Amino acid sequence: MSTDFPDDLVQLQRDLHATTADLKAFLDQHPGSPEPTDGWTDRPGEGYWRDRQREPSPGWSDDDKAREQELRQQLLDLIDQVHTHPYWESLTGPDLVKARMKLKHVDDEPDEG
Repeated sequence: MSTDFPDDLVQLQRDLHATTADLKAFLDQHPGSPEPTDGWTDRPGEGYWRDRQREPSPGWSDDDKAREQELRQQLLDLIDQVHTHPYWESLTGPDLVKARMKLKHVDDEPDEG
């Protein structure tokens, strides 16, 4: 199995990792609902075995909603570009699966041992 990926495919995978990290960081900074929602509390004896609670969310700004959609669209576009890259046409079966997995980890540190 060849693992000499084309430079453009490697860059697409790097962009995919970066966009995934950007979306995660964005969502971590915006833990509440994008739309205003009331908070709630559930207590044991009300059908739950422990206390559960969600704080109310004031919602996100229109700019934040647009940024989330932009990041999600970028992610979908990159996934499509990686998945449909012509390089994959040269592989089949287990070799294709192994190569796709190897690409996901192309920048990982090599195992020492």
